[in-house]
Amino acid sequence: MDTERVWALERQVEELKDELSRNSVKEGVTQYYSWAKSSSDGLKDDLMDMTRDADHFGESTMLQLQTSTPARARSSFMTPPATSPRMPASPCSRAAAPTPTSRDTPLCYPDSDKQLLEEEIASLHFEVHRLTATLDSYHALGARIGDALSNSPPDRSRAFSTLEAVENQVHLLLQTMSERAAAASHLTSAISELGFPGDDASEMVLSLAAGFRAARIELEYLTPGEISLPLTSRGAQVLDFLLMRLRELAKKSKEDDESISEYREIEQSLRKQLDSRVSIMDELNEKITGVYRMLDEKDNRVRELEVGNDRLKGAVDGYVRDIADLEKLVARMEKEHREFTNTHTSRRKSSDDLILAKDTIIAELEAKIEDAVIQTADLLKEMSATEVSLTRQTAAMSRQHRTALALRDARVSELRGDIDRVNDSLQLAQETIQALRIENSEMKGQMEEERRKAKYAMDSMKEELRRVLRLSQSFLGEPSSDPSSRYGSNEPDTLRTVVRPGGFLENLRQRGSRILRRRYDSGLEHLNEDDVDI
Repeated sequence: MDTERVWALERQVEELKDELSRNSVKEGVTQYYSWAKSSSDGLKDDLMDMTRDADHFGESTMLQLQTSTPARARSSFMTPPATSPRMPASPCSRAAAPTPTSRDTPLCYPDSDKQLLEEEIASLHFEVHRLTATLDSYHALGARIGDALSNSPPDRSRAFSTLEAVENQVHLLLQTMSERAAAASHLTSAISELGFPGDDASEMVLSLAAGFRAARIELEYLTPGEISLPLTSRGAQVLDFLLMRLRELAKKSKEDDESISEYREIEQSLRKQLDSRVSIMDELNEKITGVYRMLDEKDNRVRELEVGNDRLKGAVDGYVRDIADLEKLVARMEKEHREFTNTHTSRRKSSDDLILAKDTIIAELEAKIEDAVIQTADLLKEMSATEVSLTRQTAAMSRQHRTALALRDARVSELRGDIDRVNDSLQLAQETIQALRIENSEMKGQMEEERRKAKYAMDSMKEELRRVLRLSQSFLGEPSSDPSSRYGSNEPDTLRTVVRPGGFLENLRQRGSRILRRRYDSGLEHLNEDDVDI
């Protein structure tokens, strides 16, 4: 088996030597290109080169050359000389151009693949040197065996026995080597089954040793100062120590499992207790929420009461301000009352005289009204007599008299109503005078206004009385006389005022409603609303 390998190596060396010799012959070749030639000529030359070089190179070399990338495009024209590189002299290049004596300009281009070839040649030289050294060692071994054989006498049988012994020894050595190789391969497979990284057994053993050392260091990290094994201890000691620690850990794990089971039982009992406590806490939380709800309601009630209290305080402050304003108003009114009293006392006598005059006028008016009533009764009698006398007259006159009688009756009823109204007016005038005596503390402007209204009422009453008298006189057929001329010389200007029926009372009602409308809003109504809401 080794002999065949040696022969194969020798053949490879010879082929490499031949290739090296051919490459060394063609290294100094310089190729020249003609810029006037077309690329088609070069294509033909390339085909010729490939056919010619196929007889001199091996199959691997030809395959490498065929699959390699060409240096440049071969079907195009050449670039100008200033930028074109030198074409290398390789087996794949075109044929050599004419000599430098050609009419074209010759240029030399360095081969871009030359460095790669040089590196390949250097590697081949190194491989040749290594194979040469191996062959030299084999030759030396053969020489030593020959020397050993040459020291004995040239006996053919002995020589044959020696060769047989050597062959046997070599056979034993080969068998031993094969067994050792099988054992080594088995050991390698066993080591690889352990799962340690490495390409061969030595690397796997090194990784195994590194793993043991890392385990030792990790143990030192886990339990610093408790491990008595040195860092240089062997793997067996480390494994024993690991097994011992694993036993201890298993024992502790078993104890821990027992304690864990006990803890689980305790946990279950605690969970039951916790569930009962949780149910109790839920009930307490519900009660607490109810209490909090009541507290919130009370807080809301307190806030509402505080708001009501604030409103009450505001109302009290408003009342205090109102009282202060009222005190100021009372003081001012007392001052005005004193002034008005002083003025009223001076006018009271004149007003009393005026009232007496009014009373006399009213008495005279009543007497006149009585006379008018008497006259009306007489008139009724005359009317009845006239009615009896006129019944014998014609139907037309009867109808006229009946109509006149109806008109007279209506007029009499109107006069009676007027008399009643006059009586009511007189009564209201007396009540007005009494109210004027009571309301003596009013302001001067209001008094003047009331006097003006009373004067207007008296004037209207006089006009009404005049109208009644004129109507009665016209009805009775008496000559008209001016009541104002009759009473004008006797009554002063101040006695000409007639009180309108109900005027002062209506003014009192209006003034009372105005006072009610101007009542100050102190805020107690809102407070009462709050009390109702509470």
